[in-house]
Amino acid sequence: MLLWGFVLSLSALAQSLETTLRGVSMTEAQARVEAALGAQGLKVARTLNLGGQVRNFRADFPDYLLLVLEPEEGTLAAVRENFMTAIILPPTVYLHGAQPGVITVGTFDPDLMFGMLQVKNTKSRLLGAKLKAVIYGLGLPRRVTPAMMPDPASGMMPAMLYRVEGGNPEELALLLESELGSNGLNVLPAVKMGNVTGIHPCKSEWAYQMFITQPAGGFAAPCRFFVMPMPGGALVGAIEPMLMSIMPGVAQSQPTMGMLQEARRVMGQVLEAVGGQPYRPGQ
Repeated sequence: MLLWGFVLSLSALAQSLETTLRGVSMTEAQARVEAALGAQGLKVARTLNLGGQVRNFRADFPDYLLLVLEPEEGTLAAVRENFMTAIILPPTVYLHGAQPGVITVGTFDPDLMFGMLQVKNTKSRLLGAKLKAVIYGLGLPRRVTPAMMPDPASGMMPAMLYRVEGGNPEELALLLESELGSNGLNVLPAVKMGNVTGIHPCKSEWAYQMFITQPAGGFAAPCRFFVMPMPGGALVGAIEPMLMSIMPGVAQSQPTMGMLQEARRVMGQVLEAVGGQPYRPGQ
């Protein structure tokens, strides 16, 4: 299978699609976003007050909300077509309080992310159209374009993948949650997407460094792990943290790159701790 699809020109693409609401509080902005989502038939499964959580660690962090949506037909179809879409699904809408009365609202840009992950089915394309309609309906849209695209020759995949020989997906999901907790990550309730179980942890120190540098990275938050059955065992995986390094300003920030490298090391250790061995599709 293709690991990445490389599409169009960089100027036409974005990791994040966002808009700005002015003269509103975070509470008012949240209500407007939830109404816009509802108008498209999309529902919020849970709201994570990331700003409040991170301010327990660093008082200078702004207001920041994550609205994680309920899996619907487009999400389920995307995961069936390419299980690695679990690194961005179900979608997250982020609300970032850049300054008083100014709230940035965004989510992943389906044109780039579904294109890179080779998602072509009609139901997922409809989900992408709905997400774009939410942002366009709230205000003038703005694309946060990658500063660079992944080099196909680098061998980097969008997800870190590990095979667990003879593994049981349900048991592995519980083991992953336990290991993540032991490594200082807060874990949200698991999300079922067909035969894929999404596990969504968050670590305040990582969130602080990433979103102070590039707030639009919220499209991929909280951090995404997943478990699914495969012949002879199970596959465990997580978003490749270095994927965030292509966002504007990230590669130029030594502390943020250091955080991403630390996150990659810890995430790899967690996947190995549950019995995983590095795996590449087609192997």
